[in-house]
Amino acid sequence: MRRRRSRKPSRKIPCRFDREGLILRFMQVIPSTVKAVDKVVGRILRVAESMECAEGELDKVELALQEALNNAVLHASGSDPKKKIVVCCLCDERKGMLLVVRDHGPGFDLKKIPDPRKAENIFSTHGRGIFLMRQLMDEVRFEEGGRVVVMKKGAGRRVTRDS
Repeated sequence: MRRRRSRKPSRKIPCRFDREGLILRFMQVIPSTVKAVDKVVGRILRVAESMECAEGELDKVELALQEALNNAVLHASGSDPKKKIVVCCLCDERKGMLLVVRDHGPGFDLKKIPDPRKAENIFSTHGRGIFLMRQLMDEVRFEEGGRVVVMKKGAGRRVTRDS
């Protein structure tokens, strides 16, 4: 007689948002290390490329995702590999893609982030990540006190023979 293992109650995917018909294509929990960031960014780009979502925009997606994940590693988790980061990618070739990065850090007050374009911040060695994300993506939202970053990128330009 086979024993059944008791099932734990299912937990919802930690990437909550209005999916708008997008399909979850990638979800991974990674340790809070720069090495893990590099690997997961590569995987997500391969998924996006194969799904043809955000075609022609993947260089922007790559940099924005790298910034969001590096912020989670450095600022939220203090590069502690015991702390985890959740990354989700939803994709549709007509609608584009949605990226969600969730950390378990203390969060931050967006109003207290200095503007990197101001003279007193020009030579700062950090503080441009959020600015870059906003410039590169169509929409960037910070939820749960900054512990969740939601980034959207619309479908890129399709190159056809008639173009």
